[in-house]
Amino acid sequence: MNTSTYTLIDYDWLTKPTGDPFANAGGYALKVFSETFPEDDILQLISRATDIYVDRWDSKLNTFFLNSKITQPSFKPAQKKQETLKYFKSLLNDVDAQKGVCRITGRKTKVFPAGRDNSILTGSNKFVNFHHYFESGVMLSKEMLIRMFFLPLCVNCLSGNIWGGNGCVIESNDANVAYKYVYDNCSKVLSDISKNCSTSVLKTKSEAPTTELFIFADKVIKKRNDINDSNLCSLTLYMFTNFGAKMNLNIYTLPLEGMDFYRFVNKTKYIDDWKAFVKTKYYLYDKKQNKEDYYSDDKEVEKNEYIYWANSIYEKFINRVSILPEIQKWSKENKFNFDIVKFYEIRVRKMKKETINKIEEMANFIFEANNNGIEEIHKVIKELNNFSESFDLRRFILKKIVEKFNEIHGDEATPIISVKDYTNYLFPDINSWKETRDVLIIALYQKLHELNEENDNEPNNIE
Repeated sequence: MNTSTYTLIDYDWLTKPTGDPFANAGGYALKVFSETFPEDDILQLISRATDIYVDRWDSKLNTFFLNSKITQPSFKPAQKKQETLKYFKSLLNDVDAQKGVCRITGRKTKVFPAGRDNSILTGSNKFVNFHHYFESGVMLSKEMLIRMFFLPLCVNCLSGNIWGGNGCVIESNDANVAYKYVYDNCSKVLSDISKNCSTSVLKTKSEAPTTELFIFADKVIKKRNDINDSNLCSLTLYMFTNFGAKMNLNIYTLPLEGMDFYRFVNKTKYIDDWKAFVKTKYYLYDKKQNKEDYYSDDKEVEKNEYIYWANSIYEKFINRVSILPEIQKWSKENKFNFDIVKFYEIRVRKMKKETINKIEEMANFIFEANNNGIEEIHKVIKELNNFSESFDLRRFILKKIVEKFNEIHGDEATPIISVKDYTNYLFPDINSWKETRDVLIIALYQKLHELNEENDNEPNNIE
C-alpha cells in the first residue's frame, strides 16, 4: 500500500488484531486487498471496493450498512460512489474529528461517530441517549471505520431459508486461523471479479451456522494435521444482520477442547466410525411437513451435498449439550471405537480418567460374570436402561458387580471397586450417575460388537 499520500493515519492500526471480530475481519480483508494492489493508496483501495459494491453487487449491502451512501436508494450509482469517497476523504483529513477514546482499540485519538450506516450493530442517531455522554454514535477511530468498510469482501451469507441474508464471520484466538478464513473468502471474491461472475457477497452452501463452523474446522485440521496442544485453537462464528428492524447477532463457539476432540476424531484410526455416525444426523427442515427430514443412503442427494445441511450432532456439540445419548443409540446397532467416547468424556465432558477406567473394568467383569453370553448381556443393558434414579445404579453396582466379584474371586482378591472408587469416581455428585451409566452401556455394546466379530471370524470345525 502506498502510505505517502495520506499522513494523518496510523497504518499499523489498519490491519493489526483488535478485540472486535468485525474490525479484525475487515482489517484482514484490507490487507489482502492492499497486497493485490500494492501501488494504491488507502483512498484508491476504498474506491476499488466501492466500485465492486456499486457496479458489481448493485449496492446490495443492507445486511452491513443500513442507509449508507452506497445503499441510499435515491442516489444513482455515480452519486453513491462520489458521496462515499467524499466521506472517507473527510475521515482521512480529520474533518469534524473529535478528541476521544476509540471504543474498539481503547486508544486516545481522533474519533468519529459510528452508526448502522458505517459499522455493524452499533446504534443510530435517533437514540443518542444510548451512547456515552449523549454522543451521536459509538465513537471510533478512522482506522476502525475504514476496516469496517472492507468487511463485505470477506463475509459469507448463509443459504438456508431460515438464515438467508445473515452474514457470518469466523474468528479465532489464533490470528493466523482467523486470517485464513478472510484470505480464502477475499481470494474467491477477487477471482470471481476477474472472471466477471461476482454479483453479490459470497454465499455459502451451508444450511446452518453450526455446519459452516465445522466445515471451516475441517479446513483448519487439514492444514494442521498435528495434534500438539500448542497448535490448538478455538473458533467462533458471528452470524449477524444489520438490516432494518431485524438486526441481530448470534454467536457459536467451538472451544479449544471441542476443536481438540474434533481433530482427534478426524485421525485415520477413528474417522470412518465418526463420519458414519455423524452422517445419519444431517437434516433439512421441511416447511410443508413442518419436520426435519434426515439424511439416509437411499435418499436422492447429489454427491456429498448433504454435508452442507444442518446437523443435530454439531448443534448439540456447539450448544454444549451431551451427545452421549446419541452415541448410545448408535452403538446399539453399530460398531463405534470406544476410544472416541473416552476422549469425549475426558476432554469435553471433564470426566475423570479413573472413572472411565473403572467403567471399562466393570464392563469387562460383566462379560466375565455372564460367561460372554450375548442374551445375558442384553438383559443387563435393558436393566441399566430402565434405571430412573441414582440409587438404582448404586444398587446394581453393589449387588451385580461388587458382591458377584467377591463370589467369583473370593474376599482375598483386590476389590474391583474400592470405597475411593465408589465415592470419588463413580458417584462424585448426584448429577453424574446417568453419564456413568450411559458410558457403561456403550462399553457393553461395543464389547458385544467385538464378540460378534470374533464369533463370525471363527473357522467352522468340519470333521
